[in-house]
Order: sequence, then C-alpha cells, then structure tokens
Amino acid sequence: MNRTIIININSIVFHIEEDAYEILRSYMIEIKRHFGKTADSKEILEDIENRIAEMFAEKIQSGRKEVINVQDVNEVIGQMGRVSDFDVDFQEDVREEHEPQFAAATDAEPSHVFEEPVEEPKQEEEPYSEPAFTYPASKKLMRDMDDRIFGGVCSGLGHYFNLESKWIRIIFVLFFLFGGSGVLLYVVLWAVMPKALTRADKMAMRGEAANLQNFKKSFDEEMKGLGENFSGAGEHFNRGVRTVGDLLGRILTMFGKFVAIILLITCGFAIIGLFITFVFGTLNLMGIKNDIMLPPLEVMTPVSGFFALLAGFMAIGIPTFALFYIMLRIVFKVQRMNNYLSMTLFATWIISIVMILYFVVITQQEFKEVSTISVEKPLDKSASYVFTENDVRVIKASDEEFNNKKFNINVKGENLADYLRRDISIRFEAIDSLKAPYIQYNYRAKGNTYKEASDRASRISYKVKQDKNVVSFDSHFAMSKQDKFRDQHVGMVVYLPVGTKVSLNESLDYKVHDISTWECSQYDAEAKSTEWIMTANGLRCIRKMEEDRLKAEEKAQEEADEIEDEIEKKAKELEKAAEKKAKEIEKAIKDLEDKTEKKDKTTATKA
Repeated sequence: MNRTIIININSIVFHIEEDAYEILRSYMIEIKRHFGKTADSKEILEDIENRIAEMFAEKIQSGRKEVINVQDVNEVIGQMGRVSDFDVDFQEDVREEHEPQFAAATDAEPSHVFEEPVEEPKQEEEPYSEPAFTYPASKKLMRDMDDRIFGGVCSGLGHYFNLESKWIRIIFVLFFLFGGSGVLLYVVLWAVMPKALTRADKMAMRGEAANLQNFKKSFDEEMKGLGENFSGAGEHFNRGVRTVGDLLGRILTMFGKFVAIILLITCGFAIIGLFITFVFGTLNLMGIKNDIMLPPLEVMTPVSGFFALLAGFMAIGIPTFALFYIMLRIVFKVQRMNNYLSMTLFATWIISIVMILYFVVITQQEFKEVSTISVEKPLDKSASYVFTENDVRVIKASDEEFNNKKFNINVKGENLADYLRRDISIRFEAIDSLKAPYIQYNYRAKGNTYKEASDRASRISYKVKQDKNVVSFDSHFAMSKQDKFRDQHVGMVVYLPVGTKVSLNESLDYKVHDISTWECSQYDAEAKSTEWIMTANGLRCIRKMEEDRLKAEEKAQEEADEIEDEIEKKAKELEKAAEKKAKEIEKAIKDLEDKTEKKDKTTATKA
C-alpha cells in the first residue's frame, strides 16, 4: 500500500503517490534554481507549472484513475525535458532552499506548504480552451496577441499555414475590397479562435513542443524583443494601435456573440423542425396520414422512403447540429466535442449523402420511359352540351338505399389518398360541323422500361358519363393498388362541331387548360357556369363575343361619325373656297367694266 499526498499545482488539486511526489519535488527545485535567477522569471515559472498541471489533468480519468504515480511523473518529465539538456553547467546535486509552490498532505498527516510559496498566476483573460481546429503536426489555430493590429487573427493564421502575417492581412484586405466578405470572415474567426495567452499556447500555435528548452528559448526571445521595442520610438504608436484594437475587439466580440446567439436559436428551432418533419413523415409512410408529407416520398415504397427520409434528416440535421454546437461553444464556453463522436457524425453525414444519391438515381430510373395510350369514345350528338364534374369521393344514394344502408360504392381501396389522383387535363378542339362529336382519352405513365410504363398506363381507371346533353367528368382517376405514383396523367380532348354551344361548370376550371375561364366568369362572379361556343379557332366565350361585337359596332359607328365629320368639314372648306372664288370673279368683272367705261369716256372726249 502506497501513501498518497495531496498537492496543489496552479490551483488544481492532485492526488500523487509519495515516491512520485519526491521525484516531482526534486524536478521542480531544479527548474526553480535555474529559472529563478532574475525577477522577470516569475512568468516562465508560472507557465511551466500551468503546462505540468495540464499534462497531469490529461492523465486523470474519473472513476478509473485518480492518483498520479511514478510512471506519470517520469512521462511528464520526459516530455518537458530537464535543465541539463540545454545547460551543461548545471549541477543536479546543488539544491536551493527556496522551492516552488506545492501544498502537500499525506493521508494520515495534515497538509503542509513549502517554505517559499509562489503566488498563484493572475489571469484576467478568458481561460484556455482547445481551438476549434488542429494541425496534423500538433499546431493549434489561435490568435497571436503579440503580433496583432486588431485581434491577432492574421498572425495566428500565418503561424498555422507557415506564412508571414502581412500576406494574410493583404488577402483579407482584398476580400474586403472585392466583395466585402473580409470583414465578416475576420469577425467570425475572431469569435471562434481562442487567444494564445500562455507561453505554452504560443508554442502550440507555432507547432513547437512545450518543453523546458522551448520555454527557455521563448522567454529569451521575449526579453530580447521587449528590450528592442522599448528602445524604439515606434512602441508608443504600437501601444496606441493595440489599445484601439482592444476596444474594437471588444465591440466585435460582443457583436459576434450576438450573432452567435441568433444563429444558436435559429439552429435550435431548425433541429426541432427537422425532428418533427422526420416523425410525421415516418407516420405517413406507416399509413398514419397527416398534412406533413414530403412529395419525393410519394414515389417510393415505405421501406425505401423511410431510409431516404432518414438519410435526408441526417444530411441536413448533422451540419445544422454542428453549427448549433459551434455557436454553443462560443456563447457558453462548453468543451470541445469528443474526436470519436465528431468523426462518427462526419462519417454518418457522408453515408447519408451517398444514400440520397443512391435513392435519387434509383428513383430517377423509374421515370426514364414514358408511354401514352389513346382511346376514342363517341358522344351523343347535341346542339349544346353541359360539362360538369363528378366527385367520386361523394357517395350518392337514394333515400331508400340510405335507409337500408345499401350504397353503390364504385371506388375500391382503403386509402383514397394513395388510390386516387387529380392529374387530369381537358382540352376542346373544333371539327367540321357535319362530323360526330367524340372524346379522346390519353392515359400516360412512366416506368423503367417502355413496357412497364405501358402496363402502368393501361391500369388507369377513369370514366366520363353522358346523360342526354350533360357530360360528367370524374374528379379523380384510380390507380391500381400495385402501382406507385409514376407521373400518371389522364388527358381528355373533346372534339365538338363548329357552332356547338358549351356550358362549363366552375368545378372544371382547374382542369381546362386551353382556355381562360376567367375571361368569361369576370362578367358574373356569382355564376356557377360559363357559356361558350365552338368556332373554327376553338371555344369562344359568348359574353366575350357579344362584348367584342358591341365594341366593334361602337368602333364602326365612331369611324362612320368621323368620316361624316370629315365630309362635312371638307364641304365647308369647298363652300368657303367657292365663295372666295366668286368674289374674286365679281371683282374682276367690276374692274373690267370700270376699264371699259373709262375707255369709252376717253374716246368720247377725243371725238
């Protein structure tokens, strides 16, 4: 039985075996002796303790292993390295009286603290959390807070991809100038990427091993860079820029968290909606009908439809859940998802995409060939017809049949929604006035082969009944129970002699495709039917023709009035011209008489 000691490293309590504790104690004295020579070395000692605490925490497994043993300590020392690995002048047998912070207690003795406790590291920033992305060579995507203009995103990406930060900044500027996406991308990365706060974080960001030698190297470089910065006048400017960057960073962080909350709520409702759709879609496939029915499932068998529905749910739900979890991490700082679970979800998503593609290809093959069967049936000749619709879902019975509970039900099948279809169209065509009227039935269906499509089309059941001049079209056609929907359609073409009058009931408005029933019903919105007449150019609305005739007469009258006005105007102009000409002639005659009289007087005077 080994004695167990309780120690405190970086405010984390560990249970450690006594032998392991002695080894760790000697190792920490060694580190304290080497790094504790200057007043500025306090930070590096805290970073080393933080790293050791993290490594011990990784080895603890709740319920299975809760005590640090000698092997664990040796493994940590092996990964961290010893001072003697990089300091040849170091003598391991020399010990200082001052030791690092450890609080220890045996199971049977009260806890005690070493002579010179080290103050707990003060850390005002957000606690360290695993980044959302990892690099295969153990690099971590983090924000570099030492080389930053605003949030350190560009410098962090530069370390991750082994590029200089200036090139990353240029790329973000180009994204901003050519599309404006640079700002949004920067804000998202700012919110997702954690800060590189500790020296261990910075080494992980650069892909360096977190050992003593690299801690020492990082510390020396930091001290050297700090001295160079303080020697230059540009440090004041850098401080000002960083202050502005910190302020902007807080604003963007708040904005990013607000956006994350909105996305979190949206994704949450989306996941709930997807689940409800999946449940009700499954009930539809099981025969429990409801209003939530996805059209693609109608063309599939229940088994294939269920797996297709499940694949679609996974294909949409997994990315939605991933986005939901990312936003959950940003808002509430939850832990990163287990790697095995994330890989399982990713593999499931890939499988769901493959399944969807499979069902799309297989189902598409069922619509490859199309076949149409045409059948012509005569109509009893009449000068006028009334076309109406017969709703086959309504049970028609006499009073006697109702009292005796004897109904004549022609439609078979328990599930009318699967058995009956409404894909029916009606067209009207003109024939010579001497020919007999008839109806052409066009039964159309699709299938994997032409024969399969033809057989499916031949199994369509549809009726048109005539009672004197009243022709009733069934509201639905019936499919065989063995058939799934494969674009079945019934197209009716009614051939009527020119001059035949037609009355169309409003129930057929959605079935008649070659004319606009609205142009007739607009004259009387409350009318239950519209009146038409067959012409050489097809059906024409009688009210519309009458309106067109009246408009033509009004136009002809207007043209006649215009011509009469024009003639009257011309007559007046001619009359004025004649009067003017008569005055001119009268004046000319008078002038001639005056000249003659004057000439006579002159002759008389001479005589």
